[in-house]
Amino acid sequence: MRAAGHAYNLLSPSGLRLIHEGALRILAEMGMEIQNEALLQALAEAGLEVDLEAERVRFPRRAIERHIAESERTNWAQAVPQVSGSAGVYHSLYHDPASGELVPWTEERLATYLTLARALPGIDGASMLGCRLPVPPTLAPLYERYYCWKYGAREGGSIHLDALCPYLLDLYRARADTEGVSLAQAFRATVYVIPPLKLGRHEAHQVATFRQAGLRVRIGGGMLTMGATAPVTLAGAVTLNLAEQLALRLVDWALFGERRLHLSCSIAPMDMRTTIRPFGRPEMAIANLMTAQLARHYGASFSGHAALTDAKLPSVEAGAQKATSGVATLLAGGSLWVDAGLLSIDEVCSPVQLILDHEWMRALRHLIQPFEVSEETLGLETILQAGPGGQYLDRTHTVRHFRRELWNPEIWSRQMLRSWASDGGRIDADQARQRALRVQEQVAKGEIEPPGMSGTLEREVLRVIERARRSLA
Repeated sequence: MRAAGHAYNLLSPSGLRLIHEGALRILAEMGMEIQNEALLQALAEAGLEVDLEAERVRFPRRAIERHIAESERTNWAQAVPQVSGSAGVYHSLYHDPASGELVPWTEERLATYLTLARALPGIDGASMLGCRLPVPPTLAPLYERYYCWKYGAREGGSIHLDALCPYLLDLYRARADTEGVSLAQAFRATVYVIPPLKLGRHEAHQVATFRQAGLRVRIGGGMLTMGATAPVTLAGAVTLNLAEQLALRLVDWALFGERRLHLSCSIAPMDMRTTIRPFGRPEMAIANLMTAQLARHYGASFSGHAALTDAKLPSVEAGAQKATSGVATLLAGGSLWVDAGLLSIDEVCSPVQLILDHEWMRALRHLIQPFEVSEETLGLETILQAGPGGQYLDRTHTVRHFRRELWNPEIWSRQMLRSWASDGGRIDADQARQRALRVQEQVAKGEIEPPGMSGTLEREVLRVIERARRSLA
């Protein structure tokens, strides 16, 4: 028995049907704009309706229904709940644990942050999209790979410029040769559909260019904003997101033979006063719950953008906002990916928050672990032996089960007030800060070494970047 991954049906059968029919009508009548002739030709060869002049592909109902029926399905009854995550580094500032200030990244700070992520056993490493260090913006995707490979992080896969494609290909050829793997195994690149249902000219060119080389560029769905890039209503935004997700699945099938059916969701409101796209509002949780129900209906796997915050520093606001979307998404969707350490809508990476998120993720993993209801776990004989008003501290049943049944925190409070005060009176954020400073000191002293990459690969990567600099920057 588990606490997560069960059906949570917000939508009535008629509401679900309206959203399904609405998405199919959007795809059949409006379709998706893809600004690349080679990709459109491939979609036409797959049997989709293509208008080359309008750069538009439309998806008839029969094509969508056939793809859903023939896709690899998810057995939700047997799905095992998962809590996972990594330390994501995006276009952000660094929250210095020593001064508490928000400061620009340096290579030392990046190395410390990535090392801290590896030191936390519940965090699955780190990733970086783009390059946060002061490098020529034109070359940022190349430096993204360099610093990720140097410090043991996973590259986010940015491309940005069409002219970078041959240099990225050279980087991955060098890595594939060094590691003794195929080019397809080493390769990682991603583009995004930013305006809904529109793959822009540069993104489409990059997909087509690498596809011609036998490589797959992943196409990420957009992050819809209620009232800006999507209808202001939850029903309208979820319907548009469903249409885009189904369109992308058919594009993946036609271009790359992908048969897995998956729905993701990243829907947030626009703040009508400031026009920002906040991450910490309840609308994101509700949209995830609706999309998880749709995924169950189709037999699709599901992922929802969650456990994020608008708070600028570690605070009650940060914890409450992360929990609001994170716990709801986990319980209904059966899984949760946490971009740990992020604050301020991905504008801040905080070592303190990274450690706080790690503690929370440990608690969530205990929340979803299976529990047993049996004669043994009921412990009826022990209850009867203890009698009215009895205690269980010295019982054999307690000794047999407490290590598995009870979770032990590392930085959340385990003391009553008086002993806590006499022990220094440190709250969770204080303990997280001290732990972050210890790792920072170890990195500075060279006591913890990054995984690094071989000297051969590093020299080749830097040669490729220098060629690109001379040509482009």
